[in-house]
Amino acid sequence: MQLGIYATTHGIGHRDNENFFITSLGAEVMQPVAVAQRVEEAGYHSMWFPDHVVMPYESESGHVANESRTRAYEARHNMLDAAVVMGAVAAQTTRLRLGTSVLIAPYRGPLNDARQFATVDVLSQGRLILGVGAGWLEEEFDALGLDYAARGAMTDECIEIYKRSWCDEVVSFDGEHYRFANLSMDPKPLQTPRPPILFGSVVPAGARRAARSCDGLYPIFLDPGADPARFAGLQEAVKRELGAQGRDESSFSMIAVASMRITDAPYEGTDRPVCSGTPDQVLGDLQRFADAGYSLVVAIYDCPSGKVDELLEQVQRTGETVVPEANGIAARGGWKLLA
Repeated sequence: MQLGIYATTHGIGHRDNENFFITSLGAEVMQPVAVAQRVEEAGYHSMWFPDHVVMPYESESGHVANESRTRAYEARHNMLDAAVVMGAVAAQTTRLRLGTSVLIAPYRGPLNDARQFATVDVLSQGRLILGVGAGWLEEEFDALGLDYAARGAMTDECIEIYKRSWCDEVVSFDGEHYRFANLSMDPKPLQTPRPPILFGSVVPAGARRAARSCDGLYPIFLDPGADPARFAGLQEAVKRELGAQGRDESSFSMIAVASMRITDAPYEGTDRPVCSGTPDQVLGDLQRFADAGYSLVVAIYDCPSGKVDELLEQVQRTGETVVPEANGIAARGGWKLLA
């Protein structure tokens, strides 16, 4: 079992008894590069960067972070751009893998995204993981002048364009939403044949898209009562789609993002939040994730103070007490381990 962490580029997480929320921080206190350096020192596998362009003051869109669909973001929320910060982190780290969690593919031109993230892979010496999603915030699509109903079809085309941009000497595409021919996109990413592409989703259509077009599935388990077996049905959908393509689980990765908090005293009772409590309790939940097929869990820490210092204390404690033991936990199901 590998551990990743959510970047502080959109703030710091906290939970109540039912839902997960993000506390907005001032740009001057997010410290994403310094946090990344501490995360690398603590032995984490990867850091994951969320993506939004704008945030509506009011929204009727159900937020996928919580099973209740309760909105996790504040009305006016500070957000740093993922690609820009990933470039800065790449220059100040040497081992930490850098993922998007997740890039909303339709928001920007796919050629632009292919260029930016190829650059991240080059600057990081081949450490990019591209997490991709179709998006859920309808008001954000409206603000960007995009058709919310077409987001799935646009995402399919974007993923194919990323692949061609990173692998083909001459890049061409003729689709419903994007068309171009005889282009160059150089330099290519350093990873061969290309960086891994994971699809973030909690619905069957997304699981099928992941199996058709990507290298892994990335569901979220942020609400406190999340059960690691919650998305077993999505894994079955992936297996069916892989089988239809003549592929099996060994070609496909399963990772997850979950809220986490290390404490001195054990949580008592049956309502303990997922991945919370003493190191032994957290390791027990990581074992449950491994039993459910996941080989990497990305932690969004529950930090009620909303302060980076509390987050860094959690990072250090996890690095000392959880990361070494988690390395010995093997995921079940035959899914591919994300390098």
